[in-house]
Amino acid sequence: MDTDVIVIGAGPAGSTAAREITNRGASVLLLDRAKFPRDKPCGGGVTIRTAELLPFSLDPVIEDTILGAHLRLRDGKNITRRHHRPITYMTQRSRLDHFLVEHAQQAGVEFRDGQPIKLVRRLPDRTFEVQARNGDVHRARVVIGADGANSIVRKNLGYEDPIESAVALEGNIAYPNGIPDHYKGQVALQFGSIPGGYGWVFPKGDHVNVGVGGWKDAVGTSLRDRLNDTCRLYGFDPADLTNLRGHHLPLGRPGALVAGGGSAVIGDAAGFVDPLSGEGIHGAISSAIHLAPVVEDYLADRVPNLAGYHHTVTRELVPNLETSRALMEIFHAWPDPFVWLLQHSDRFWNPAGELVRGEISYTRIVNRFGPLVAAALKPTAKLARLRTGRASLPRPRTGH
Repeated sequence: MDTDVIVIGAGPAGSTAAREITNRGASVLLLDRAKFPRDKPCGGGVTIRTAELLPFSLDPVIEDTILGAHLRLRDGKNITRRHHRPITYMTQRSRLDHFLVEHAQQAGVEFRDGQPIKLVRRLPDRTFEVQARNGDVHRARVVIGADGANSIVRKNLGYEDPIESAVALEGNIAYPNGIPDHYKGQVALQFGSIPGGYGWVFPKGDHVNVGVGGWKDAVGTSLRDRLNDTCRLYGFDPADLTNLRGHHLPLGRPGALVAGGGSAVIGDAAGFVDPLSGEGIHGAISSAIHLAPVVEDYLADRVPNLAGYHHTVTRELVPNLETSRALMEIFHAWPDPFVWLLQHSDRFWNPAGELVRGEISYTRIVNRFGPLVAAALKPTAKLARLRTGRASLPRPRTGH
């Protein structure tokens, strides 16, 4: 046996899982197809609740701290709101992911980059074989798929694909001498013009990240035009965009299995993307942390499989993602009143800040408005989905 655990994918999910499992006494091999440091399509927002999951500070890779937002509806009216405490941090994935991998290596994780994976298979003795495209072959008792939206682990081991996905397109506008003052500490968000999504401007150290995202079936072929429109809306020349990148945001089906035998999928590979915001780093790091103690128990033969991880995320992560999905359907069917309330009502803006910070969950926000609102959430979401012309979601399956 080469190692106890192989983790495929060295983004926030994979590096966190590798570090947490190593700290529990196992030997871990972390593989990634790219050479590090490498960039990754992502807005680069790390929420306060996500940063607080880590046992070390992200200060070395934070490029801006967000305290407010410029909120714009399709009528063009722009209103700036601020929160009394930081809402989120801005970084670049090239820096963040490399930083997290370094911490994993310091814990004792063996990291090999530049290793695209060709095949992952379960052997008759219940161990796993991982074949890299360069000819390397690795074996382990546990294999973890942290390899994103197009996860080869998910495909090779029979895990269910996400039920649907959003798509996003983004690029950077360079400001070598520093970004404009009105973007420092502020994000810009534009709602109502992109089905199932929004446009954004995120500040970084020497550039701003400009992007758009929405439902794949509604905006897939028009993303570049929508990105150009968003640039012009905020006074940028689309010709100045660099590092143009598109990516998928996989949305998992509630109830889909994420562990079987000695394997598991985490982060984007498991579809743990927040449907309303499109943010995936929290689901990545949180699912990795939930998985680690179950792997420890499995390697020590205290449990027969990794099913405990599935049960934990079903209890701890999935309900909030389900509520987020329902709110997403409602918000994008009737965006105008919700954005107006965010623009003008502290009763809506303040909880939104608390939500992003992680002080309150989607479920608790809904419950604040009383049992009738909570009970009406899912039926209203179904109505909203019909209003936007989208098919109903499939029912959960329990088999693997």
